Amino acid sequence: MQNYVLNTCAMIAFFGDEAGAEKVSELLNTAAFSECELFMHNASVAEIYYDAMKSAKRKEDTILQSLSEYPIAFIDNITRDMIKWIGYFKTTYRVSFADSFVLATAKLHDGKVVMSDHHEFDVIERNGDLDFEWIR
Repeated sequence: MQNYVLNTCAMIAFFGDEAGAEKVSELLNTAAFSECELFMHNASVAEIYYDAMKSAKRKEDTILQSLSEYPIAFIDNITRDMIKWIGYFKTTYRVSFADSFVLATAKLHDGKVVMSDHHEFDVIERNGDLDFEWIR
């Protein structure tokens, strides 16, 4: 069974019905039928919450409730192995701190990263460090 790690941008696209939302919706449906597993670190949840708070619509509590209803395994711990992978991705690729949590989660759960931001992450895929499921 394929594992996927949802990045912030993928879920923001999903909640905002932006380009790529249909791909995220397909993954959520696939996971609902136990045909794949979805993971998300709570660092990404915090980033989604922040994004909702700064929007004019202020729907952050609705988004938190919605997230809890989807077939996503939320990761809230930070193990020593995760710390090492966070450090690796942060220093090697100069990604944001929140993104380093996503990448570390994918590494530890043997998952593809679900994402839209090619500019920073194509090199990670080219180097063979992780696989990505691009939503757009």
